[in-house]
Amino acid sequence: MQAEMEKRILVVDDDEWVLFVLLHTLMALGSEYDVVTAKSGAEAWDKAQEQPFDLLITDLGMPAPDGVELTEMIRATSPETVVIWITAYGGPAIRPDCRRLDVYRCLEKPVEVAQIRRVARQALEHGGPNKPRAIAAAAS
Repeated sequence: MQAEMEKRILVVDDDEWVLFVLLHTLMALGSEYDVVTAKSGAEAWDKAQEQPFDLLITDLGMPAPDGVELTEMIRATSPETVVIWITAYGGPAIRPDCRRLDVYRCLEKPVEVAQIRRVARQALEHGGPNKPRAIAAAAS
């Protein structure tokens, strides 16, 4: 039986501490996950152009391109990438973009370690192309 291919996760946040915590939290999922980080939307876009990712976890509140703009860019070139948004400013205002961009989940900061691991694993298992998305928590 062939080993399952490694899942690639791109984590984007302009806060270095949050990025550090998310990196180590997701690395604990196991060696079948390749976790890559970016400190800006521009850096993330450059990395996504090199090779597609299975999962994008991005902060929304960053300098341009922000998380919404980055998601639009990723969707245009890699529509099968599952997206999770993390924001300190959730609520009804982001609901239209969440639906329009088919975001798997929107989590409000601060995100608990166990929660991000669980949601990332679920997104990779159940959030692929043509699969139903979860309701965005912060957008409902």
